[in-house]
Amino acid sequence: MCRKEDRMHIARILATDGHSQKDIAAKLGVSDRMVRKYLKEDFGTRVRKKRRSIIEPFHRIIDEAIEENPYTNLVLLYERLKRQRYGGGMTILRDYARGIREKVITKAVLRFESEPGRQAQVDWKECGSWCIDGRMQKLYAFVMLLGYSRQPFVLFTTNMRLSTVLLAHLAAFAWFGAVPREILYDNMKTAWLNQGGSWIVNPGLLSLASACGFTPLRCKVRRPQTKGKVERFIGYLAHNFLPRVESRAGTTLEELNGEVADWLKRVNAQQISGIRSTRAERFAEEKPYMNQWVPEAAPDVRETVGLVVSREGQMTYQTNRYSVPADYIGQMVTMKINTLNYHCQVFSRENLLLREFTLSVKGTREVNIRKEDSESLIERWKAERRPVPQKVPQEGEDLQLSDELRATSVETRNPACYDKLVGAAS
Repeated sequence: MCRKEDRMHIARILATDGHSQKDIAAKLGVSDRMVRKYLKEDFGTRVRKKRRSIIEPFHRIIDEAIEENPYTNLVLLYERLKRQRYGGGMTILRDYARGIREKVITKAVLRFESEPGRQAQVDWKECGSWCIDGRMQKLYAFVMLLGYSRQPFVLFTTNMRLSTVLLAHLAAFAWFGAVPREILYDNMKTAWLNQGGSWIVNPGLLSLASACGFTPLRCKVRRPQTKGKVERFIGYLAHNFLPRVESRAGTTLEELNGEVADWLKRVNAQQISGIRSTRAERFAEEKPYMNQWVPEAAPDVRETVGLVVSREGQMTYQTNRYSVPADYIGQMVTMKINTLNYHCQVFSRENLLLREFTLSVKGTREVNIRKEDSESLIERWKAERRPVPQKVPQEGEDLQLSDELRATSVETRNPACYDKLVGAAS
């Protein structure tokens, strides 16, 4: 007996040749009712309902794990699924994971090529705790990568504050000697703010972009591959540069940034995989298409703090005290801090530079008193307590006034007089 699908095709051919349904049923050995079904246009097109696999509810977890690492440990993944009430066995997990792994490994990736000078991508690398400047601190790496040439810039910092981000941009532009027309960011708060579901550029970054001549762009939600170039380079930085320096007992930010700058020069001289030219060669092509870098146009992006000078001629910031000239006691002064190296300048209300120093470590309660400030404070203290000389009366009008004052008499009364007055009033 032929298959049902074959009988359907035969029935339709016979019907086309003019055979009646009764004749077709007799030839095929089926009922008239079945022939009518065969001759319907939608017969055989209904999709059978597939039975749901026991592993299907966990597809997303498995897909994400293998997408992140195609050779992820399936035993550990199996234990993770069991904690989430997976009732299947290891064999079905291996079978499903094998198919997903093949797709991930063989998946063709379309390389997105930026036009020269158009776009740079920015991201942070958190490097953990390091011994920096003699004490354990969190270390971060700011990375800006040009899209066309893949030329990178790296700057190590001990914080990710807004002023640090802006100062790092200026350092990157100085490194490239040019400014990309667009810069792509993820949702970091120093770049983008969410206000009622709408994303706006951080005002500090927007001011910098306006002054330096670039457009801030935001990555599409759940599309991290849109800045995959900088993320791949961050992985390279983590596996190639950091192991070279992390074994040291201690270092300074200045030394670390000097070494990464030398490393970047070697990286730029290497050929880019799949492109057959170096980053330096591609950058030479790209730089003419970038916007001009004008250092004089860069705004002052240092962190600004307003402080009141105490009666001791001191300012207090992060538990540490710093002196200023005694002339500014009780006045508001402005402290401008470079959050990359913690160099600080203090200005008066008239924008006069009063002091310049490096901030002490937060919380150490150090006192930074300059000798000249102590001397000015002593001089002010003496001047305020020096007796004021009385004016000697002169001839003429002043002498006459003095005589009038002497002639003026003030009656001295006993306090009991006031008691009597109070009694009379009542």
